[in-house]
Amino acid sequence: MKKMTSFSLLMMVILFLFTGGCNPKIEPIFGEMTDARDGQTYKTVTLGDQTWLAQNMNYETDANSWCYQDKPENCDNYGRLYTWEEALTVCPDGWHLASDAEWSTLIKFLDPQASPDNVLVESKTAGGMLKATGTIEDKTGLWRKPNTGATNVSGFSAVPGGNRFPTGFFNQLGNLTMFWTSTEYNDKSVWFRYLDYGVGGVYRDNTVITKDYGVSVRCIMD
Repeated sequence: MKKMTSFSLLMMVILFLFTGGCNPKIEPIFGEMTDARDGQTYKTVTLGDQTWLAQNMNYETDANSWCYQDKPENCDNYGRLYTWEEALTVCPDGWHLASDAEWSTLIKFLDPQASPDNVLVESKTAGGMLKATGTIEDKTGLWRKPNTGATNVSGFSAVPGGNRFPTGFFNQLGNLTMFWTSTEYNDKSVWFRYLDYGVGGVYRDNTVITKDYGVSVRCIMD
């Protein structure tokens, strides 16, 4: 009887491991692409079946894109901030602004326990897996302390580019990053993701900002 019980427990453990009981090993594949429009080269990362830019878009459009506080050095570090309408068109040929569903696929790949239909906390851990490591205070990175949970095991290297209010006020550099999706929620707002220096999660929301805010853009390969 004891032998049968031990065997049964062993089989349960094996079944648990092979049916999602542990997180998959994250093995990012790195590359690069050059934007033919202005010659800028971006790092890329393949995670599962998706290939993403591993840097924020920094293509200067004719209108509705900005460097934080209009300082070019901030574009070098954080990319540009775009209104949603501009974000829909800014990705280079062969790439596009990721949809809400494509973001959910990424988060679920990193954290199988993620809840893609949740509003606010989509994953308690994937934010840290997406964030670049280091802190401003330690002169090792661009996030403010404590940069909770940051491991960047995904190679996504998210940096805290802040945002721009429609009034022209810039806010939250070093504290958070927001990423547009291409998926509308209503005529004024869309689904977006954001990461914060104080938590290791990733948030999915459709409030707080409207389409005329300036927000960071990550493109995904077609």
